[in-house]
This record gives sequence, structure tokens and C-alpha cells, in this order.
Amino acid sequence: MTNTTRNPGSPAMKTETENFIAQAVKDGIIQESHLKDLQNGVMTTDRLIGLQITIQQRRNNKK
Repeated sequence: MTNTTRNPGSPAMKTETENFIAQAVKDGIIQESHLKDLQNGVMTTDRLIGLQITIQQRRNNKK
């Protein structure tokens, strides 16, 4: 097994993060302003982590 380093700044990681946030907006879980902040590069890592937790909790509560 190769030792792989996770690179949060990689284009693939940015694309997946944007897709995750966009889907949450589409599903009505969060506001579009979060996606715009991500796209404009003004979202901090701490805020992104908190947002991911919020999205997961809200999705779990919808079940």
C-alpha cells in the first residue's frame, strides 16, 4: 500500500467539496451564501468543517 498524503488544496478535493456544498444547497439544507463564500475563497477551514457537520446532522434528522 502506498503512503498517500491528503492534499486539501488539490483541484479534485476542491471540486468534491464544491459539489458537496452545492448538493446541500439544492436539497435546501443550507443557504447558497455558503457556496458563494467557498467559490470566492473566503470560507475558512474551521467554517467548512462546521458546515460539513451541520449538513450531516440535518441530513440525518430528515430520515
